[in-house]
Amino acid sequence: MDSSPKLIIVGGSIATGKTTVSKFVAEKTGFVRIALDEIKEALFDVGGFKDRAWSKEIGAATHPVFRQLIQMYLSRGESVIADATFIWADDRIWLQDFSSKHNAELIQIWMTADPQVARQRFLERSLTTRHPGHCDSIETVINEFDERYFSKRIDPLLMDVRTCVVDTTDDKPIDLGAVIKFLNE
Repeated sequence: MDSSPKLIIVGGSIATGKTTVSKFVAEKTGFVRIALDEIKEALFDVGGFKDRAWSKEIGAATHPVFRQLIQMYLSRGESVIADATFIWADDRIWLQDFSSKHNAELIQIWMTADPQVARQRFLERSLTTRHPGHCDSIETVINEFDERYFSKRIDPLLMDVRTCVVDTTDDKPIDLGAVIKFLNE
């Protein structure tokens, strides 16, 4: 049996189902789940929140914590599920570095949806379940998010690793069993 840890990234654009999938995978595998947004929200709960600029500062401070937690678990030989958008070029560099350094199998679950469907989900979520610390009320972020997330489909970050693409455009329940089957292949 292979005892090398796994680094499973659950990435993709916003409002595509990353949290749903990463929580399910963690539940079924028993692997540690580290979610960038949840770290950021914990910091808001402790330190408060005020405006979009502050939210971005906290977000920038959260990334090193996110990476350190992932590296800590991998260094112990534990598998990790990492939940974030993973759309930045430097994400590829540090993920591949961690994988190599800790002899971890890097696996990608890439969440996608038609950008206009994801945009509608984002609009609905911003009015209901989104933590207020993100300060991503529609009027403060919609132009930024339209340009960054909702003007195009975002391709998987890593092209050279085992990848499962999950398209949630049709709004049917995600086939979580198929995701677990992919991970067990």
